[in-house]
Formats: sequence, structure tokens, C-alpha cells
Amino acid sequence: MQYSTIENTDVRVSRISFGTASLHHLFSARQRQQVLEATASAGISHFDTSPYYGCGLAEADLGEFMEGRRDVFTVATKVGLYPFGGAAHGTFDVWVRKAAGKIYPRLSAPEVDWRVQRAADSLNASLKRLKTDYVDFLFLHEPDISLVDADEFLHWIEAEQSKGKIRHWGLAGLPVLLEPWLQNDHPLALVLQTRDCVDGHQADFILNKGRSLQFTYGYLSSQLRQGKAVQVDVLIHKALIRNTQGSILVSTCKAARINEITRLAE
Repeated sequence: MQYSTIENTDVRVSRISFGTASLHHLFSARQRQQVLEATASAGISHFDTSPYYGCGLAEADLGEFMEGRRDVFTVATKVGLYPFGGAAHGTFDVWVRKAAGKIYPRLSAPEVDWRVQRAADSLNASLKRLKTDYVDFLFLHEPDISLVDADEFLHWIEAEQSKGKIRHWGLAGLPVLLEPWLQNDHPLALVLQTRDCVDGHQADFILNKGRSLQFTYGYLSSQLRQGKAVQVDVLIHKALIRNTQGSILVSTCKAARINEITRLAE
């Protein structure tokens, strides 16, 4: 596996990162741990999660996986989007909520809350689930610049960094939400994690500002949404050429698919 130091930071990550957004689709905790172990065996060292993913289950699974070897991995989690009803109590609870959400969509939609106190409480809960005292990146999750008290958030994040709870911070979300922050050169936009594609170049707003791509995702899903046939090896190869200095975020529930993807970054 190739590695790269993320621009504006001193954090070295694998060129392929693993996103935990779909990990809860596996009902068995053993299966989820097997997928995480497969990623580590393939050389992946960076993991992206959120309290919203699996209603907190993704963070809990990742915490169990990293226990006793935290220094081997880097981790990003987020604030701003939360599961309706709070964190789940195990896999069965998550699946019940997902089933109910098909009938009542509000139950599966994220709760958006940009109060700093809510973010502070969420970070502490995330650290507990992750079984760690710090995260390498803390992202504002899908941040609408018109809804966030940016100066208050920056002050809080800097305070959390001084306490050692976070190493670096940034924004994670769709290009349409992140671009205004970058255009304003806001200091919260230190690290950007956004959707991109090999032909549509959704993340060009970053390159046009003279910045390198840091964390990008969506290469496979963008092709599927367009109804195009997906050749995973070709697509990941093109993605790595496009994002030359950062990390490509992928998500899968199939351990066998991980080796297929990561061998291109060897």
C-alpha cells in the first residue's frame, strides 16, 4: 500500500481509506470485524466514520477493532449530523430503526444540529465508542455555511485540539456545501473530504483554488448512478491518478472486494 501525508497536516494515511457508512448492513458483529481486519491486512490504515453511521454502531465496531493498536491507524469522525433518537443499542436496534424508516422516513433521516454544545457532547460520546482519547480528524458533516456559527465552532475546535482530543479538523460533504467555505478561505476548511468522479470532476473547485485533493469519494457510485458499467480496477486507477496526493475513500461489506481495490495502490 502507498501512503501520503495529507496537505495542511502532518498525518500520513493510506492512499485507499475505508469508510464505515455501510458496515452496519452486516448483521453479525463477527462479520463486521472480519471486514475491518481484511482492510488492515490489505494495508489500509485510515478509517472514516460518524455517529450517524449505523446510529453509532460503526464507531463502536471500529473502537473494538482498534483496541490495543490505536497507534497503527488514523481515524476521522464527524459532528453536525446525528441519528434520530440517539445512539442505537446494538445491531438489532439499528435494523429495527432502518425498517421503521422505510415506513416513516423521518426516523432514518439525520438530525441536523449545529449547536456547539451538541457537537462537544457528540465528540465525547464518539471518543468513548471508539475507545480512544483522540481522533486524527474531526469533520463538520455536510455543513451549510448559512446555518453554522463558524467563528464559535472554530473557537471550540481549537480548544479541543489544545486538549489533545483532535489533531486536525475540516469539512466533509458534497461540493455544493463545501465550495462556499473554500471561496471564503475559512480556517475551518483546513481539510476537505468531498465527492468526486473521474469524468465529471466534481472536486475541481478545490484544485481551482490551488489546493490538492485530500479525501475524495464517490467514484464507484457516480458511475452506477449514471447507469455505466463499472470496472473497479480501471476506475480506482483513474481515481488515484486524479487524486495524486490524498486518499480515496471506499466502502464495502465484502472482504474480497477490498483486495481487488487496494492492489491498485501497492
